[in-house]
Amino acid sequence: MFEIDFSQTWAALFGAAIGGGGIGAGLRPVLDYWKGRRQQTDEVAMGLVEKLQARIERLEESSLAERALCDAKLSSLRHELKNVQGNFAALLLAIEVAPERAAEVVAKVNARYAV
Repeated sequence: MFEIDFSQTWAALFGAAIGGGGIGAGLRPVLDYWKGRRQQTDEVAMGLVEKLQARIERLEESSLAERALCDAKLSSLRHELKNVQGNFAALLLAIEVAPERAAEVVAKVNARYAV
């Protein structure tokens, strides 16, 4: 591929030199060609940067949404744990106050939370 690019630039250089413009006139097409190639490469690179930036933004948005969902689930689990702790403390208190009715209280608790 380098040979193709190289031959294109030297063809322009020799054409200008033979045509009477000299080496200076021949360098202009070569430099313009290289400038065009560099601009094309820069455009491709900037296109890739824009694509990656858009992808990063989408990932950040989905990450924030996932974080909010996890926070909501965690909050729900904390609430459920507090309920279980409170029920367990109430069960222990009921057993302590009336040990003869412990089996009845346990049966009521099991009936309430049986799924």
